Amino acid sequence: MTLRDILNTIFKRKWVLILFFLASVVGGYAGLKLIAPTYEATARLLVRIGQEDIFMPVLPTSQFRTPIMSVVREEQLRSETGILTSAKLAHEVVNELTPQILFPGIDAQHPWYTPKGVMQMATHLYRSMEDFFFPLSSDRGLEDQAVDRFQRDLTAAAVKSSNVIEVSLRSKSPEAATLGVNALVTRYLRERVRIYQREQSGFFVQQLKQLEAQLGETEALVDRLRNEGHVVDVDRQRGSKLDKLEDARSQINQLRVALAESDSRIAALKAQSAGVPATVRLVGAESTNNFAISEISKQLTDLKRREADIVSRFSGDDPRLRALREEIKVVSEMLAQQQNQKYASTEQGPNPLATRIQDDLLKAEAAREGMRQSLQSWGRVERELQEQLNTINAKEAEYKRAMQQQTVLRDTRQLYMEKAEETRFQADQASAKIGNVSVINMAEVSKKPVSPKLWMVLVGVLLGGIVGGLGLVFVLEFLDTSLKNESEVERYLNARLLVKVPNLPAL
Repeated sequence: MTLRDILNTIFKRKWVLILFFLASVVGGYAGLKLIAPTYEATARLLVRIGQEDIFMPVLPTSQFRTPIMSVVREEQLRSETGILTSAKLAHEVVNELTPQILFPGIDAQHPWYTPKGVMQMATHLYRSMEDFFFPLSSDRGLEDQAVDRFQRDLTAAAVKSSNVIEVSLRSKSPEAATLGVNALVTRYLRERVRIYQREQSGFFVQQLKQLEAQLGETEALVDRLRNEGHVVDVDRQRGSKLDKLEDARSQINQLRVALAESDSRIAALKAQSAGVPATVRLVGAESTNNFAISEISKQLTDLKRREADIVSRFSGDDPRLRALREEIKVVSEMLAQQQNQKYASTEQGPNPLATRIQDDLLKAEAAREGMRQSLQSWGRVERELQEQLNTINAKEAEYKRAMQQQTVLRDTRQLYMEKAEETRFQADQASAKIGNVSVINMAEVSKKPVSPKLWMVLVGVLLGGIVGGLGLVFVLEFLDTSLKNESEVERYLNARLLVKVPNLPAL
């Protein structure tokens, strides 16, 4: 088919094309009048990095108390849009504004012969079938229908390459769309505070009370140990006790050596006394053993001088005095015994050498007994000093544990005080609606509908009328089997035209 044939076909059925174009124009006009326009209200939110994105570890050690912040802008924006489009907020907005205000005419009943009535009947039929086959999934209430429609008409998306979120709602009423968006943004700001609130202040207040009680008990224990046990000067106390313990052990060692020497001397004196006769021939009057008395008196004087020297240099409670006084007592008894003993002048009398040896033996035994007493006293002193050292060490360990517990409790209390203050700040921040999300602008009533768009309708009517008219023309031409001119006769019949009879006027 040539261009001439196409033009001939169009010209031949020009009225079909014109009528179809006019019908398209009339249909577009009727559609614009019958279809209610849809309006859109938009609010804009700015999302910044704020307190909600900062995590503070709870370890009280300062080197681990560095704030941690890991924010991905896309994830943060998706999280905020997820909260905005949640079903919970949709239910709250619908309950606050009611379905009739948010979507005017949602509960209106249209006559069955109108287009809206037909649509209502079809919708009711579909829901009846859904309720029959899937009774748990069908929406029976007006509120559920409004929530579903609200979520369907709501859009929340981030503006490309920015931290701005646009929240839009479409409705047949511009006022209803504005009310819906603003109510959603208001409830969203309150809801995100609840979502991002990590702690409750009451928990920290309760923990602080318990910590204060524990800290008070620990501080009282530390003060008691410091005042009663004198653990502040524990090093000096330990040094003093160690010096005394070293002196006591030195005395014990010396006494043990002296005892060993005394035992050796006594053994030697006993052996010597066994080889010396006890009596010798004597001539003279009755007398005493003046030599023994003199020696014993001399020894007693030396012992008393040592006692006075110890008392003047040390103290009257020195452990060495006890053994020394025992020795003085034994020597005094020996002196009294010698003074009371009389020797008669006979042919037989005491041997002075044997007496001397016996006196030395008695002195050595008395000295040994004194050294044994002193050794026992120094042993008791050593044990007492060791017990005192153990007590000091135990008190020091208890004091260190109490101080460590006190430090831990103070650090923990400081941590809970910081967390309580942080929680209080978040609560005040929430009450003041301060966060990392700011409202750039709330939605305003728009008088310009977003659909249907006039220019798109005009373009659609023009294109639809022309293209549809042309299509109808060619369809009618294709269905028409009559021959209209000589060219069609020659083309379709393959025969030459011999005669052409013109239309004759009626007689």
